[in-house]
Amino acid sequence: MMHTINMLGLFGASSYVAARMARASGLAAFHRYAILAQPRAGLPSMPRGHQVTQLNPAELSGYAVDASPAVQALRFGAGLSCLGVFDPKDKLTGLVWLGTGSYREDEVEVCFRLPPEGCWDTGLWIAPQHRLGRSFAALWAGVGLWMEQRGYTHSFSRIADYNLPALNAHRRMGGVVVAHHSFMQAGAWQWSLTTRPRLIRLGSPRGVAELDLGGLLPAPAPSADLRRDDFLRAA
Repeated sequence: MMHTINMLGLFGASSYVAARMARASGLAAFHRYAILAQPRAGLPSMPRGHQVTQLNPAELSGYAVDASPAVQALRFGAGLSCLGVFDPKDKLTGLVWLGTGSYREDEVEVCFRLPPEGCWDTGLWIAPQHRLGRSFAALWAGVGLWMEQRGYTHSFSRIADYNLPALNAHRRMGGVVVAHHSFMQAGAWQWSLTTRPRLIRLGSPRGVAELDLGGLLPAPAPSADLRRDDFLRAA
């Protein structure tokens, strides 16, 4: 336990224990998210030989990826864009999904309202055999180009506050945790201190809480010339 606390910090360790206990009960769920803002200025350049392409549903259906056809349909139906990274042999090695305006979370019942300068990233996946290569850096380079073309300065995401590998990967690119939000679900109900409304009934037509991320953009950060080794460690 002390080792876990030392690694995650008191809040992160507490969230981890609470989430496991709630899941083990079979009656409840607990989530504490770190909301992370990733500045476009911190993203890497495209590694030689790689390319990132936006994929439509028909194109994505031809590949074996982590998202099932049902999940893909939900994400495309929600208006998300899918970016795929291809290695020098034109093999798809990873994906990320990007959204704008608002994003309805699929793990808890909440809709995140994004500021005009921000998009949302979710569902990042790198094929296991490519996690020590350049696909991670290439995918984020593609995200940076996608954001630049549309005028976005930051990408937001939610990460479990005990997921240190993901948090550290973003920090190496200048990412900043700008808020924390907790959600408790028990039976047919969900409660969160920071949403409006705080208490909702799950599955009801009006059962979606809203959380406005406006005003959370951090101060501009200088461009980072990140080394390839940084991304190998992050992956």
